[in-house]
Amino acid sequence: MTLGSELLDRAREMAPKLAERAQRAEELRRPPDESVRELAGAGFLDVLVPRKRGGAELDVATVSGIARELGAGCASTGWVAAIYMLHNWLLALFPEEAQDEVFAERPYAFAPCTLAPVGRAEPAGGGHRVTGRWSWGTGIMHADWVMVSALAPDGPTVFLLPAGEVAVHDVWFTSGMRATGSNDIEVRDRFVPAHRSVPLLDFAQGSTPGAALYDGPVYRMPLVSLLTLVGASPILGAAEGLLAAFRERLRERVLVYSGTRQAEKPSGQMRLGKATAELAAARLLLDRTIAELQDRYRDGGVSGLPERATARLVGSQTVAVARGAVNDICLAAGASAQLMHMPFQRVQRDLATISGHVAFDLDDTYALYGRVALGLDPDATTLV
Repeated sequence: MTLGSELLDRAREMAPKLAERAQRAEELRRPPDESVRELAGAGFLDVLVPRKRGGAELDVATVSGIARELGAGCASTGWVAAIYMLHNWLLALFPEEAQDEVFAERPYAFAPCTLAPVGRAEPAGGGHRVTGRWSWGTGIMHADWVMVSALAPDGPTVFLLPAGEVAVHDVWFTSGMRATGSNDIEVRDRFVPAHRSVPLLDFAQGSTPGAALYDGPVYRMPLVSLLTLVGASPILGAAEGLLAAFRERLRERVLVYSGTRQAEKPSGQMRLGKATAELAAARLLLDRTIAELQDRYRDGGVSGLPERATARLVGSQTVAVARGAVNDICLAAGASAQLMHMPFQRVQRDLATISGHVAFDLDDTYALYGRVALGLDPDATTLV
């Protein structure tokens, strides 16, 4: 058995535990500590960390598969796991001196990253002084390092700081994805040395210092493509997990007024068939796009604008299909499925919330793909 297959099995085995903790995770508004320890202990966090740093240096398909399996148990925890795995990949793209600091004791970190360049960075001797406040800090509740994006004189730049140098504001009160603990991060005039900064454009284009340090093709891949494809994976997994729960509910549920088994009703059968077909198609599309990305870079190629627009299209479409399937399932699951201890209402809320993520904005994504397909340049601020 390969390491990748073993990691997928571990994720599959962990999903029921995450499902059991999902309600408590919502109440905590962050992943339980034991879940975070198990994610690290299972070897998930260093999947994309270079072997030279003690990591597994596997591929995007493995990360996607792990995130999808974990998402089947808890969408929020699966999302946090996906973010941690991706962000360790980001850390491997910083200059070597920064990686010496981050990976000094172990081949992974708990490192949230906020990419909106809403902070400001003023040049100072050997680096910058960074100030700002950023929302959507997924993973901040267990962080040891933090990445934030600020506007420097040369353009938007990502800065890396120890978590002890930032303030956390407890503002994450949401209807869905409540267990991600995505609170605000504030940096108050902290000095960041030059070796702990990378221009945001370098991440977007795959031209970071890490791309020159390591031979693996994943270290040349563009940020937004990985963010959208891997980010969609736990969301698809959450829908697949709910589909399995719906199948069992259909088998067991007896309709209170008629006394008939719901499994015998064509309406439930139709919802089951429709959701199964839609989610299977979404999974095939996601897996194929990831495979094409990996093959392209393995063969020495790069993703041009059309390929990057396609990756974002596929990620957004996957999330939209998953949300639609979940809504259909919940319509057929009955009113009792809305009880707070049931997974149906939680997954429905989670997918409604994550669909608002900027990377999954359907209107913007469709327009982006259409512009690129027609030979028009996207707006300079577009995530692609």
